[in-house]
Amino acid sequence: MNSKFLSRLARRNLRKNARSYGPFILACVLTVCMFFIILALAVSPSLQSMTGATTVQVVIRYGVIVVGLFAVIFIFYTNSFLIKRRKREFGLFNVLGLEKKHLARVIGYETAYTALISLALGLALGVALAKLLLLVAAKILGIAPPMGFFAGPRLLAAVIGVTAALFGGIFLLIFLYSIRQVYVARPVELLQAEHAGEREPRAKWLMALLGLVCLGAGYYIAVTTTDVIQAMFLFFVAVVLVIVGTYLLFTAGSIALLKLLKRNKRYYYKTRHFTAVSGMMYRMKQNAVGLANICILSTMVLVMISGTSCLMLGMDRALFERYPYDMNISHSDEATVALTKKAVAEAGIVPVNEAEYSYVNFAAYSRPGGLDVTTDYTFNTESTLCDVLVTDLDDYNRCTGQDYDLGPDEILLKVDRMKYGSDTLELLGKTYTVKAQVEDMVRYGLMTANLTSTCYIVVPDREALTDLAAAIASEDVRSSEQYRVDGLYTLQRFYGFDVAGHDEETALDARLAVRAAWNQALEDEGSDLEGTYECRAWERQDFVSLYGSLFFLGVFLGLLFTMAAILIIYYKQMSEGRDDRERFQIMQKVGMSRLEVKRTIQAQVLIVFFLPLVTAGLHTGFAFPIINRVMALFNLMSSGFYLWCVLGSFGVFAALYAVVYVLTARTYYRLVSM
Repeated sequence: MNSKFLSRLARRNLRKNARSYGPFILACVLTVCMFFIILALAVSPSLQSMTGATTVQVVIRYGVIVVGLFAVIFIFYTNSFLIKRRKREFGLFNVLGLEKKHLARVIGYETAYTALISLALGLALGVALAKLLLLVAAKILGIAPPMGFFAGPRLLAAVIGVTAALFGGIFLLIFLYSIRQVYVARPVELLQAEHAGEREPRAKWLMALLGLVCLGAGYYIAVTTTDVIQAMFLFFVAVVLVIVGTYLLFTAGSIALLKLLKRNKRYYYKTRHFTAVSGMMYRMKQNAVGLANICILSTMVLVMISGTSCLMLGMDRALFERYPYDMNISHSDEATVALTKKAVAEAGIVPVNEAEYSYVNFAAYSRPGGLDVTTDYTFNTESTLCDVLVTDLDDYNRCTGQDYDLGPDEILLKVDRMKYGSDTLELLGKTYTVKAQVEDMVRYGLMTANLTSTCYIVVPDREALTDLAAAIASEDVRSSEQYRVDGLYTLQRFYGFDVAGHDEETALDARLAVRAAWNQALEDEGSDLEGTYECRAWERQDFVSLYGSLFFLGVFLGLLFTMAAILIIYYKQMSEGRDDRERFQIMQKVGMSRLEVKRTIQAQVLIVFFLPLVTAGLHTGFAFPIINRVMALFNLMSSGFYLWCVLGSFGVFAALYAVVYVLTARTYYRLVSM
């Protein structure tokens, strides 16, 4: 058959089915555009040259992988909607004389046209928006706007080539899948494809029960995991269980529930309930997978946007937790602290809010009623590992402004990221009485940087602190070799101070003065100084790089997943509109008024449409405890702050979801009323 005829037929088919293919091509164009942009950002020399570039590019390259996998699944899945609707048309062509090989060529032309349009417009839009997105990323990351984007035409060509290769492969898979659907089906099956499966769905009780178990297990893990390290690993286990449970409950659980309602004769045999239950049963059978996809995508959007916005908005809070003073000198001694104070004074900088204390810092394993310093390590003990800091009462009262008294063997205790419920604490064979668990504590930023739990102990006096340091360093303690190095557990000194108004330039000047004094001391004396110095203003860019890149990626992927959810909603409304048009007519023929039919279908549409949103909100609510603990890894300890981010994200997304409903409902009711 003439290739020109088949090519014209393919173009005519695309124009005739513009209402179906238009949104699909638009989604493909946007997906190509977004993949091009994030790939361009991943290899951009402008981002490579910034401070903290390694962190930013690692995060963005993970985003490239996620967007690539998403593109394969999303485009392949949405194309299945089109193929289902086109099967009747293909069957008609087959009956009128077109052989299956000719249909395959028509599908090939259609796929080629769709691919060329998507790639051409997507790449053009990507090139046009790439600079804008780079400027947005630079603004979020707090760097100077870059003058250029690419190193040269060769790099631009490479990015375009990778994008074209990926989406060319995707459209090739679409073509192979489509012709398989045509070749394996008989013409009569193609003609009746839209109405296939109209028999009453069967309840799959085992699948429904398995879905309930998976969802319950995922919720249980999310709610009961209290350890921060376990939360980081178990979060992904919970995600997989919830996804599996969602699909099973939408596909099998919903049918099982409706079957139970049908068995209840008093409930079922009423006009309103009869039509509602029957209609919902067929509606859920045909659209369960689509609804589950919308639910999962909505949950992903809510979790990503709320989490990354919490990180970005709470970045300063986390920065102050990690670096409690503008200048922080740790693992030091009195001589080094004195040298530091002299250098700062000679630079003309007046320290404010000074804090200085002696401490002992070591690792231990928590257990009910005490702490063990031991090398006995198993996977089960990993979650009990904690970082311990011990200081004396005089330093504690002076640094915190408290006025506590402690008797012999009494201590003050503060525990973060775990609960401690005992009134005593056993450590190194000695039992201490916990006089109080306090909120205020000496500030030591290195403790907040650890993934483990942290335990602060205040002993009565300097003598008790010295004895504890000697006990840890002794040969009698089963500590690892790294803890036996001579002098490791001698008393160390912390010194921190702020500058007036937390002025960053002044803080950086203080850092330069400390650095110069330490370097000069090393040259003069030829010996190492004890300690490390950290400046909050100097370290800020690393925080901005990590938190900003996560926020940018979260918003980027959130927009991508939202677009996917909207497209699936649109096709679902179109599919249901065509099906409900026939049901609408049948209900009127059996005696229901037009108003009754409209109310029945309207109620079903509202329930089905908003069911994914309600379920996504439920998933997000149960995920809150475990994600809140993961946030602690980023020094965000405020549950209330994260809760507001979750509620705000859900409110904005729900409003957008409602707008999508209003817009797509017009298409639905127009189809029903035809």
